[in-house]
Amino acid sequence: MTPADALPPDRRKARTREAVLEAMRQLLFTRRYGAIRAGELIARADVGRSTFYEHFRSKDEVLAALIDPLFSPLADAAAGRGNVHAVEAALAHLWEQRAAARGLLEAPPGPRLARKLAGMIAERMGDRTTEAPPALAAAGAAAAALAVLGAWLGGGAPCRPIDLAREMVGLRRGPG
Repeated sequence: MTPADALPPDRRKARTREAVLEAMRQLLFTRRYGAIRAGELIARADVGRSTFYEHFRSKDEVLAALIDPLFSPLADAAAGRGNVHAVEAALAHLWEQRAAARGLLEAPPGPRLARKLAGMIAERMGDRTTEAPPALAAAGAAAAALAVLGAWLGGGAPCRPIDLAREMVGLRRGPG
């Protein structure tokens, strides 16, 4: 019996999930997302192929889970209930890892991440009345947030993370 087998099932699952997420983090710092293969991710995480697929359907799903903590404050801000300090913390992290972050905003992961952020925003917006259909309003808010983020990370809109956080929290004005 290995030490991992001695853990309760839910702790084993959490440990496996974290190993896969950490493997993706490491790989994102060494290569572009499009060059990462599921087999390489599985090997780096030191898990079996079937174990990987019990937790994630694809490397895209791993990326989506990895980006959740960073997108959560951005989705809150876009939905009109942002916390400036939470957004600032996410932005500071993205700035520290800006080369990898810029790569994620490009194709192929960029459009997928835009859909993910739009889905998170739509969940937070709920059934609020807007002039646009909720999915369209969320997609527009996600596109705006990611465009601003891309310009900032690319050096086209230099400012401090706190200044950008204040702007992003204030982006959604009007009915809400």
